[in-house]
Amino acid sequence: MLVKTACLRSILLFCLSFLAACAGDVSKPTPVQALSATQQNSLHTSDVTAEAKPGLTVASYDIDRIIQNVKAELAKVELARPQGAAGSTAKIKLILTEYDKGNAFARAMMAGLGQIKIDADVIFIDDATGGEIARYKVSKDFAFGGIYGASTGMEDVEQGFAKSVAEILKKD
Repeated sequence: MLVKTACLRSILLFCLSFLAACAGDVSKPTPVQALSATQQNSLHTSDVTAEAKPGLTVASYDIDRIIQNVKAELAKVELARPQGAAGSTAKIKLILTEYDKGNAFARAMMAGLGQIKIDADVIFIDDATGGEIARYKVSKDFAFGGIYGASTGMEDVEQGFAKSVAEILKKD
């Protein structure tokens, strides 16, 4: 009996740890106007700003949290580059096009309901010229059901969104 209980607990723990990565996983950014390979490998970010598209309501503290998450993920990417890598600098402007916290109760009832979704246009603006040098679309969503779905919040999905934005500057 104890062995059976231990096995069931181990299986449950494995399943939960496997699913825990889903909300924070990276979604592949979609290039609208891609950075060149040189820019992608050497561009330094000087600032990150964010705003909601007209008609979309997002609280200022949510926007601030997204900015901080993106800055933290970008810093990891830039630290991983070889020291002394010269490159131009750019600001990143996020325009949130969808921000839906979903419904935890609906997610608990059935996978696919109460979906969490965050979409944005990610615009790179050259510091020297002020011109747009690249644009990407980044989308992150989450719709698992059950206890995992009910216990996952927007903050968890924002982590995956931030990693997805930082993915733009990683080597392919």
